Amino acid sequence: MESRSYETTKKLSAFIVETDYERISQEVIERAKICFLDWIGSAYSGTSSFTDRLMHHWIKERGGMRISTLIGSKYLVPPEQAALYNGMISAVMEIDDVHEEASIHAGIGVIPAALAAAEYARSSGRELIASIVIGYDISVRVARAAGLPHHHFWHPTGTCNTFGAAAAAGRLLHLDEERLTMALGLSGTQAAGLWESINVEAIMAKHLHSGKASSNGLFSALLARDGFKGSARVIEGERGFLTSSSKATEQDMIRVTEDFGNPFLLMKNFFKRYACCRVCFEGIEGIQQILDSHHLHYQDVEKIIVTMNPMRTWMVGNEDPKDIYEAKFSLPFCMALMAVKGNASLLQFTEENLHHPVVKEVMGKVKLLSDTDMPKKARVEVICKDGARFTVEPLCRSLSLEEVREKFIRNMTPLLRQRHIQEILSFNENLEKIEDMREFTHLLRKKPKGGSHS
Repeated sequence: MESRSYETTKKLSAFIVETDYERISQEVIERAKICFLDWIGSAYSGTSSFTDRLMHHWIKERGGMRISTLIGSKYLVPPEQAALYNGMISAVMEIDDVHEEASIHAGIGVIPAALAAAEYARSSGRELIASIVIGYDISVRVARAAGLPHHHFWHPTGTCNTFGAAAAAGRLLHLDEERLTMALGLSGTQAAGLWESINVEAIMAKHLHSGKASSNGLFSALLARDGFKGSARVIEGERGFLTSSSKATEQDMIRVTEDFGNPFLLMKNFFKRYACCRVCFEGIEGIQQILDSHHLHYQDVEKIIVTMNPMRTWMVGNEDPKDIYEAKFSLPFCMALMAVKGNASLLQFTEENLHHPVVKEVMGKVKLLSDTDMPKKARVEVICKDGARFTVEPLCRSLSLEEVREKFIRNMTPLLRQRHIQEILSFNENLEKIEDMREFTHLLRKKPKGGSHS
């Protein structure tokens, strides 16, 4: 990419400052509220995991000012630590939203930073909503420009979310354009997260990506507020983020700052119905469609062939996952789970199902093939024992806003009392009426049933 004076970073800063709550349509506001609710469910579902226990202990040992909420814990911590912890645990169960255009999980990077900053600054619900809308937009714009060449090595949820987290936090801290530019500059030099961290035993490192993006973004905003300087051209510079980590073209660069708010990019995010990597969804839907439409039973199946782009098969090709976290990146397991149990939701991802002999048997029938001509689709073929063959190229379905609420209730019922669930839903429904987010966050400190947090 040639060196040009795009002033990308400064233009993004201007967009952050100029996007008032009043400029955001009701449709976008309602979707932002549902993004927040879906994130709360993702974070609570990650409590009691090993990542949760390790990080809760690590943060509590270090102490510091007691301001911001750790989801599911009464213990308050410094904002950056809350962003780190909440960003990590909300990634654990793989039920968080994802953006189809950029393959980035914006919520688990942006919202923890926004929530911690909102508690620190005693922001209103309206301010939080605006910061979420803005943070998603910045994360997606940068990730979209970085594209597949970046995604080949780098995990955008760790890299590009650092910019969105800084934007959301900076907005809540009321930074001016100059300081926001510095915050983006400081976040860009900390943006990291390698795909090598998804290889089998390294799955936990993936949880770190969203946590560090969130924490580093908030840290950058706090530093910039106090006068710390960063690059004003960190995104577009000759040695900046896009030049060093992607093959962004001139048009990609221009697109980063085009059509602000037309639409807000949060409107194009995807709410998960299955508790696994988004790349598994076509396979899950494909096996379900074939079995249901042809009145088949998993026992009728001889072989299942799934053809995908190699950029996708490498991510979900684990044929022998050792725990439920690895299983979330195993297409054979996810498809077998759907075939045998009829679902692949959060409550189905158990050690019992992972080691279920029938699930194991069906897993062995799944074969993954790579085809470079299938960029974002999958072809599922089922060969039956009687020789019949059925093929589909399924489309994935995002949840509606009402289905996200239903998902939240369903996933939280084993963890929280019904009264608590309804209180969270009620506060979230009226988020724009809250004057100080601390009125809401006390609800998020209640520990889950059987939780060990003090």
